[in-house]
Amino acid sequence: MQTSSARERFSRGVAVVTGAAAGIGEGLVRHLSSLGMTVVVSDIDGGRAAKVVDEIVAAGGKAEPYAVDVADPDAVETMASEVFERHGSVELLVNNAGVESAGLLWEIDRERWQRLMQINVDGVFYCLRSFVPRMIAAGTPSCIANLSSVGGLNAVAVQSPYIVSKHAVLAMTECLHQDLAIVGAPIQVSAVIPHSIRSEIFLSAQREAPTDNPTANAVFAAMQRDNVEKGLDPLVAAEHMVEQIARGEFWIHSDDDLCIAAVHRRAHQLLDLAPPADPQAMLTRMGIAAGRDR
Repeated sequence: MQTSSARERFSRGVAVVTGAAAGIGEGLVRHLSSLGMTVVVSDIDGGRAAKVVDEIVAAGGKAEPYAVDVADPDAVETMASEVFERHGSVELLVNNAGVESAGLLWEIDRERWQRLMQINVDGVFYCLRSFVPRMIAAGTPSCIANLSSVGGLNAVAVQSPYIVSKHAVLAMTECLHQDLAIVGAPIQVSAVIPHSIRSEIFLSAQREAPTDNPTANAVFAAMQRDNVEKGLDPLVAAEHMVEQIARGEFWIHSDDDLCIAAVHRRAHQLLDLAPPADPQAMLTRMGIAAGRDR
């Protein structure tokens, strides 16, 4: 059931969500449209974005597609310009677009590393650089939510590009929160820390950037299996996270217990000045034999 905070705050206005044609992003635009917002379904896959829009409109919602590669700063600037020209304001910006990659750090393909950082980190920066000045100028109360991850709090083996990028997004979000406070803009900032939400991110990573490392492949296969079997439905997760955003919270979780546990693990590691967790424990939990790639 939709709660009163989200119904009240997000029953009108415009929401721009990147990476919105699938997974978490799709869940968010579907839920926000059901609350009454006009959603801009932004995605590099324009065809899939248009399909999501058609389904939202058929259900009585207001939506429009926008094909954009967030790694292209000029394309992002054009999107921001056109959205503001069309609507005059953006009440919610969700920087969600992101990709994964598997492998040992020194085995990651240079081009894949650069592409992932361009999407996961630079893409968030480009959206902020293009949308924030316009949001400040509009002067309407609004919100920016950036998607980090539980991986933005802790280190995880064989996912180094993704983990590094999500740490960067979390740091960027905290800095944005402070910078907006300096200028007194009526813009709330939230850091979204999702756990496992059903998506194709692991399958896409294996398809677009295959690795020969057997441990990395086994880990991604196990994560994909767990994502299908235990991951939250994107629409259910979206409803929970949007309610937290509507209440004005900075830390946004998809699963309160699991996400808070990840925060506590990181806090204890720093307080104890402990090294990162032994990856063998993770491999054991996943049923992966230690040292299989040696």
